[in-house]
Amino acid sequence: MSGNIYLNQSIPLLFGTPTAKASNWAIAISLFVMVGAIFSYALVNVVERFPFFGFISVLLIIHCIAALTSTGVNLLYIFRYMLVWLLIFVAAAVFALYQGEVLLNWFGVQYQSVKNTQTLVMAGVFSLCGSLIGWHSSMKKLHKLKHVSFTMCTWKKKRFQQVGFLMSFGFAALYLWNSGGISGSSRAYGDNDGGLELTFGVFNIFHFIGIALLILSAIKKIEINRKIILLGVLSLIPGILTGSRADYLPQIFILLILLANSRIIETLKNKDYSRVFYYALIGVLLVVIGYFVATFMAIWRVGSLEVIDVFNLMLAEKGVSLIREINGKEIIFLETGNMILGGLYSAIVQVREEHTGLLFGESYFNYFLNAPPAFLGLPRPEGLEWLTEINGVIMTQGGIFEVAEAYWNFGLIGCFVVSFGLSYFFGYLLRRGVTRSNYFFLVWFFVFGFHGFRSIWYQNFSYFRLLTIMLIVYIFCMIFAKWTVSDGK
Repeated sequence: MSGNIYLNQSIPLLFGTPTAKASNWAIAISLFVMVGAIFSYALVNVVERFPFFGFISVLLIIHCIAALTSTGVNLLYIFRYMLVWLLIFVAAAVFALYQGEVLLNWFGVQYQSVKNTQTLVMAGVFSLCGSLIGWHSSMKKLHKLKHVSFTMCTWKKKRFQQVGFLMSFGFAALYLWNSGGISGSSRAYGDNDGGLELTFGVFNIFHFIGIALLILSAIKKIEINRKIILLGVLSLIPGILTGSRADYLPQIFILLILLANSRIIETLKNKDYSRVFYYALIGVLLVVIGYFVATFMAIWRVGSLEVIDVFNLMLAEKGVSLIREINGKEIIFLETGNMILGGLYSAIVQVREEHTGLLFGESYFNYFLNAPPAFLGLPRPEGLEWLTEINGVIMTQGGIFEVAEAYWNFGLIGCFVVSFGLSYFFGYLLRRGVTRSNYFFLVWFFVFGFHGFRSIWYQNFSYFRLLTIMLIVYIFCMIFAKWTVSDGK
């Protein structure tokens, strides 16, 4: 036996859990922020010059600080939280600074009114508060335990390492082949013409399961085996070479942060904030480099251009300015983020102007209809990402924001409830995994976290697809390796 490993203390970046005091404080702050936002939303209709967006921006900063300081440095939850926070804060801050003169999307300019943007940021506030309260609510049972430990035999570590290596590199190679190889044959990474029936959303789930097994095999008492984590990083490189960013770049960033686990623990203990800033700066630099490498690969593969021509095209199209003039309007340039916010605008207008009205859960029910594999030929209703057209203007391109889908179905209360439920379930996977040394739930926890970008920005259906895959994995393990799905203690 390798002995007990107290994960919330030794590996906080993956298994960080809050204290009871921190949870109570975070829930109280969330309720305060929600009440403050509701009050300001009502007050803006009474006091004409009330600085609504500035006030909301301050509330969002307060809530972000509460989330970062109360969650036990849990990297995967913070990643989930920030994917929503960044977009909503940018929306509130831009309207606070530019009073509607700078917009959030170059489509549907007429729908980006002050009133609709007020609803947009309110939906985001409700979602963020629901997310943080859901996470801390799921941690309540942990507060009664003095220690949260994890036990793994040496032979299990070796088995996880072997299977994880085969799965992560095997599915990386299959995905690269299915995308046309590195040269691409003028195909983008999303094209599925390589002869395999597995869809993109299934490829990366199995790939992430492999990486999750590698992570479990890399855990020591007070550190993580860096060589094994680097194997996970290397397995993600082929995805970058196909031009994919959303499904591979954030995961590389998360794994690279794990390499600094012990240093970050020491930094936090010593309250060395200058070093925290240093690590953050390196992290941002790595993300920027990775983003441009992936963008370069996407343009080069599809366009079959010379290297110098790709660089010139990137400089001409991307530029360096955050605020750009597009179609005669000043736009804060967030690339995919612009489209994601456009989908939320569409949901607000569709509901408010009765183009569709509230869906009352229809799009979530359609998850069950879309669950069977496509090759069966069963009817598959369109996702909301294809229904964002308003009077001939399509407000997004190929994705629906978690907040937008929740609002479209149930209004503001839906934004709170959906994010609460997803974060609660996320926390449950961690709690069940670490308190009972249950490898199946820990793997699910990792893959759920790695799936954040795809599921939150593009479609919550990815979480449902993940659920169906994990059920298949569970049945397989029950037949061939029951110890992986049983409590290890």
